[in-house]
Parts: sequence; C-alpha cells; structure tokens
Amino acid sequence: MTDMQPKPPDVERSLIIARDHRRKYGARLTFQVLRLEYLGSLTHVTFLLPSGAIATLRPGRTLSWEAGVRYDLELEAFPTAALAEEAGMQAAQGLLLAAISLNFGIRLNYQSHEPPTVFDRTVSTGAAMVAEGFSSWPQDVVVRELTDSFIHTVRNRRLLLSMELFAGASLESNDRAKFVMAVSALEPLAEQQALGAEVSAFVGRAADLLDADPAVPAELRQSLRGRILQLHGESVRQALHRLSAAWFPGDKRARDEIDSLYSLRSEILHEGRLSDLDVVLSEQTNRVSRYLRQIYAKEFNVSLRVPTAV
Repeated sequence: MTDMQPKPPDVERSLIIARDHRRKYGARLTFQVLRLEYLGSLTHVTFLLPSGAIATLRPGRTLSWEAGVRYDLELEAFPTAALAEEAGMQAAQGLLLAAISLNFGIRLNYQSHEPPTVFDRTVSTGAAMVAEGFSSWPQDVVVRELTDSFIHTVRNRRLLLSMELFAGASLESNDRAKFVMAVSALEPLAEQQALGAEVSAFVGRAADLLDADPAVPAELRQSLRGRILQLHGESVRQALHRLSAAWFPGDKRARDEIDSLYSLRSEILHEGRLSDLDVVLSEQTNRVSRYLRQIYAKEFNVSLRVPTAV
C-alpha cells in the first residue's frame, strides 16, 4: 500500500473547502507574543500555504494574569490525523523560525506533549462557555507575611536562584515549561562535592593515559581531558541523592521521587519529549513543588502558611 500523494495546491484547496470526509482533520497551534504589533497587528487573517493547506490566524483568549497577546493558528485540512499532526509540528517550527528571523519573542502554549492539537473539523464543538476564577488573601495576612519574611538575611546566591526559578515556574504558560523550570530549581541547591582521594587518583591516571595516547587527535585531547577531570566530583544527580537524605532524613521515597523527577527533566532536555506520553506533567510539577517548598521552609526555619505534604 502506497502513501497518498499530495494533489496540486488548487485541487487540495477545493477538497478542503468542500468540508467533507476527504480532508477532515485540522491542526491548531496556540501561541503568545508580547505585542500585537510584532505580528503586524494581524487579527483575523487567512493565508494560503504552498502545500495547498489553508492557515487561519485569529486572536485567542488571554487570561487576566498573562502578559502579551494570544493567537490561535489553524491549519486545514488533511486526510489523516497523522498528516495533520506532522503539518502542525512543521508550523510550530515555522513560527519559531519566523520569530527568530524577525527578532521577537514567542511562546508556544501546549495542550499536550506536542505543540499542535489535532481536531476533526467535520464534528461540531457545540456550545461552549468560559469562566475564570481565583483566590486571594486578606490584606492583613499579606502584610504580615511580607514583614515576617523580610527579616531573613540572604543565605547564599544559589538558594536565591533556586527560589527565583521555582517561584517563576508557575507563571509559565504550558505544563512542559512549568515542569522543566520547577525541577531546574533543584540544580542550584545541588552543590557538588569531591568523590574522594581514591577517585581522584583514578581520574588522574585516566587523564595521564589520554595524554600519552597518540591515537587521540590533538584537537580533541584538551576537550576530553576536561571531561575526564570532571569525574573528580559528584554529578548533579549524585548530589541530589546525597542532599535528599539531609532534606528528608529516613525518607527513601523522597530521594527516589526527586531522582525520578530529575530524570524526567533530563529526558525532556536531551530528547525533546518524554518517551512515556502518559506522564501528566502538571502532576509531576505538583510533586516537585511540594518537595521544594519543604526544602525552603527548612532552610529558613519557617512554617508555610499554605502547608504542604508529600
């Protein structure tokens, strides 16, 4: 069985406009820019793509706490969901490249693990209603918390960076960015220690063997030597193992969960996505948030007004 060959652009568009089962799938991308003018103040615009697909750009719904302007970009239409997803990924890449070329910032809003959302354009979405709610603290509580918090002297810059990363993570617009940023708040806390004299001696011998091996090109030797010498100390992951025992003494589950969270972040950064797409990143973010809040509370010897339990 051979893949369906794309039709000429004018034929594709006639099939799309027919709005029947032949081109039933579309892909939707949601993204944000800081100002409407960065996109030429475009609002409701339809433009034709070289493939024959039709793209529509329209303003999206921006929440009250979000900065910038949200847009929805819809691509229509494709005979299979797989082709729609592929086109959506291509469009995400195109949006990023255009923003880089024009030198403005852009943020992709994920609904799942991938930027595009595939939909069946032949099925009605029905009626919809949108509401937004939030909670707030009384003014006297906020003033008391601020004044109590201001008495603490600055511990160190690493702790301050960690807190900044963690506190800023909740303002990210998609679950993947929130998770990566929240777990990244662990890294400044993971001050790495030397692994001891035996390891140091072994690493030194390995570096000497590298220097003495003529088979290794000279232009690579210095780089490899630097990487070998890094083995004198712990990796970030090893440091987190050690520190978890200090943060949560006797709690092996805490150590294992922190290690698992850091592993998930590494997979996203190294592979671009998780291999297990059933992982719910918002739940993982809540897990690391609970651990971090406990760590900060212990560091400053305070009771959190909103308690946390892991």
